[in-house]
Amino acid sequence: MTESVRPARIPRPLPLTVEMSDGGRLSVLRYPSSTGAPAPAVVVITPYRKESAMHMELLAGPIAEGYEVLVADVRGFGGSTGAYHGVLSPREIDDGVELLEWIAAAGFCTGRTALVGGSYSGLNQLLIARREPRGLRCIAPWVAPADTYRDMWKRGGIPSHTSWGAGVFLNSQRPESQTDILRAFYQDIVGTAFDGETFRATSADLASIRVPAFFGTGWFDYFLAGTVRAFRALPGPKRLQIGPWSHEPFLTEERREELSRWLGYWLRDTGEDPCAPEGNAVLWCVGADEFHTRGGWPATSDIDWWRWEPVDGPAAVPILPSITSVPPPPPTDVHLMVDVSTNSGFRLWGEAAAFDSAPCEEPVHLLGPVALHAVLVTEGCADFDLNARLSVVGADGDVRQLTEGRLRASHRALDERRSEHTSDGEVVLPGHPHETAEPVPDGEPVRLVVEIYPVHLRLSPGERLRLGVTLTRSDASDVPVEATLLPATFVLLPRG
Repeated sequence: MTESVRPARIPRPLPLTVEMSDGGRLSVLRYPSSTGAPAPAVVVITPYRKESAMHMELLAGPIAEGYEVLVADVRGFGGSTGAYHGVLSPREIDDGVELLEWIAAAGFCTGRTALVGGSYSGLNQLLIARREPRGLRCIAPWVAPADTYRDMWKRGGIPSHTSWGAGVFLNSQRPESQTDILRAFYQDIVGTAFDGETFRATSADLASIRVPAFFGTGWFDYFLAGTVRAFRALPGPKRLQIGPWSHEPFLTEERREELSRWLGYWLRDTGEDPCAPEGNAVLWCVGADEFHTRGGWPATSDIDWWRWEPVDGPAAVPILPSITSVPPPPPTDVHLMVDVSTNSGFRLWGEAAAFDSAPCEEPVHLLGPVALHAVLVTEGCADFDLNARLSVVGADGDVRQLTEGRLRASHRALDERRSEHTSDGEVVLPGHPHETAEPVPDGEPVRLVVEIYPVHLRLSPGERLRLGVTLTRSDASDVPVEATLLPATFVLLPRG
């Protein structure tokens, strides 16, 4: 894995103001093409302030390659004005469409544009691309959610990224984005337990997007599942890259090279088709520690499923009062700003109970989604959060985190039509509606089908898998109790 690429020198940008149809104005920084002639434009639309160094990490390559590069504040942030209507509002998406069409018609642009960016600035690309603005040739959403309920704000029905509003809105510069909108964020998003129109309106309608899309993420990013879901669902030209990364850095050498080829093909008609179906997925294999190129993502029906039953007999697992009362996690890199401050769930919890597989006798290759079917019984706890982690235990005892998932027990209901199944009918990608809460009954076994984030792994002889489980209360009590994990528990793993 290489370090982030940073430019030796970034040219001084030109400030622009672009008026929207409702009278609002977007504040834009334009980095003119070094060619001196009209050039294709690469655009980022951000709530993280257009002046942020994080954008330069991503845009260093396009600037050096002679594209017109523009970074715009969303309305209500930085220098952009106009009434702010909330996170990823329809008005914000209208602004994106109008801005792209203004850029495509500008004298400095050839008429071809591309959207790039990560996280929030990846999801807004999907929402804008669905509108097919004139001149938009391609998008590159990296480390981006697709479903704002399941990927962003309520992973497994559990509040996630709850500190996002405080950090972003307080940095917006606009008083109207720091008061009423901050209050609305914590009331309408954080304070809403179930899926509904608020979340559906800001999630991407993936099946309707025809603009070519280059999806990028890392195996340790908390939006990994959403990125893979988006890649699979998009009907148009597409490419996927997954590396050994977390949510940051946005740009490694491998990502820079992929982005350069992507923009060159769609904006300048150079190079080979990056969306050719026989080689449109570039996936790092953990264990082999190298990138593999393949045709797309494996279909559930094509996978040979390994059913691992980690629990030999009833196993007591404490249900702890909070996530902060669990033991520390196994050794792994934790980015304090990205992982800890977001309470996203990725890498934050320890393991109250752990179960190991038998050592591998021969190499094992895994590629695809993972599902945990946890069967538990408890008394005196109406609701709890299940946090599960898969790790690799080396022959020398060294532990490396691999992937994880989580689910609130009261959200365990399944929509079979939205779920994906093995040929034997077992759920491997659960479709949880997250529309009601069903309390956990005393003394009765309940089955929680937990979506574990996907993997691409080579296990060597002598290595084992470890399932780590932590349960924390999510009802009104703080009294520690126990659950019993039953032998009917199993993990479905995708043999590649």
